[in-house]
Amino acid sequence: MKITRKPSGDRAVLSETATVADGGQLSAADGASQSSPSVAPSASAIAAVATASAAATTSPAAVELASVVAKPRVGRRLVRPADDCDHEGILSGKKALVFGVANDHSIAWGIAKALHDQGAEVGFSSMASLIKRRVRPLAASIGSTFVEGCDVRDDDEIRKVFERYHAREGNLDILVHAVAYAEKEDLAGHFTSTSRDGFHTAFDISVYSLIAMAREAQPYMNPGASIMTMTYYGAEKVVPHYNVMGVAKAALEATTRYLAADLGPAGIRVNAISAGPVRTLSAHGIAGFRSMHSAFAEVTPLRRHITIEDVAGTAVYLASSLSGQTTGEVIYVDGGFNILGLPVQDEE
Repeated sequence: MKITRKPSGDRAVLSETATVADGGQLSAADGASQSSPSVAPSASAIAAVATASAAATTSPAAVELASVVAKPRVGRRLVRPADDCDHEGILSGKKALVFGVANDHSIAWGIAKALHDQGAEVGFSSMASLIKRRVRPLAASIGSTFVEGCDVRDDDEIRKVFERYHAREGNLDILVHAVAYAEKEDLAGHFTSTSRDGFHTAFDISVYSLIAMAREAQPYMNPGASIMTMTYYGAEKVVPHYNVMGVAKAALEATTRYLAADLGPAGIRVNAISAGPVRTLSAHGIAGFRSMHSAFAEVTPLRRHITIEDVAGTAVYLASSLSGQTTGEVIYVDGGFNILGLPVQDEE
């Protein structure tokens, strides 16, 4: 008796057999079966196929094929060895230079630690007076050997830091500018009491230093590199006692946009992170900070304080290719505080 199989049925069976033999990935076979029209065979056809199949299995080739189908390597491609499942950080192979670490409560340190945890090699530069006692021990804790002092008011010192970094470490992928300063007397009382020298100092250290760093870093930065700086909501709205620093942060945000436009053709992105109040050494220099910080979690939409780890998570995003088309932006890490028109506490 001659058996004639319909082409659609053959394709479905062959597809299933080949897929199972290739490692037990049944989804492709299922899809092929679903795409084939269903034909109900007659009883005589079924009997004929059974007889023909029994006779065919007496050949060595058929026995070998049957053994392959009978023992599919199901899951072989789905289960990876344990050591093959270890994920490298998203910044693996990247090199970062962080300016502004003062101690282990600094936002700059939180960022440096997060960059390291994601695979980046991190170097440090800070005030010379902080290097030995504070910065070097922190750098050593993550295996960093590049630690250089720098007075950011001095263009030559900034240039030398980048030259030394390039000579020792090569090109740079990530630059973190976490530097800001204003005289203590200018962070209390009335804004109109700001001194001319105090104004110049705040802008020189907090704003111009970013321009100088970007200029000196550019020749050594790889395409796709990221520069980020730290700002605060006081750049947009009046915050009690923030005074000249609020004006400086507004200038810093504008500088971020101009640098982004300037360096964009070279493939370098420039962004700013606007963090909510974080208990850092510099923040405590602002009059009334303690009371402002304590009330923050009661009014911000997410109802909790901001940590250096929160800011660091956004910094990792900005340092990575995940933000490859993001530049010239101010990204808020403030629990949503910036969206409020009139922050009020919950009614009891």
